[in-house]
Amino acid sequence: MELTELIKDYVATGLLSSIELDFLEGELWETTQHIAEINTVFKAPKKICKKLDLDEKSCWQLCCAAVLDSSRPLKNGQKRVDNFKKLIKQNEINFI
Repeated sequence: MELTELIKDYVATGLLSSIELDFLEGELWETTQHIAEINTVFKAPKKICKKLDLDEKSCWQLCCAAVLDSSRPLKNGQKRVDNFKKLIKQNEINFI
């Protein structure tokens, strides 16, 4: 499985299996745990960002967070997208 392919599949179909969602959750968790070691992230295509209601210059990790927010909302009402945006800003991560 690959994060970008799963996000593309979700944008195309609106569906992912529990195993695929588990994978995305694990990938996002791993990224947040090592955020201080990350200098740059890759931007997702504009059309994918738009379909996920994100800024057109969003990274794949934000797209992942948006998919999870839509498919598996957090019980406390927080948004993974908002949390990840804060981490990006705090760690001054560049987009390429």
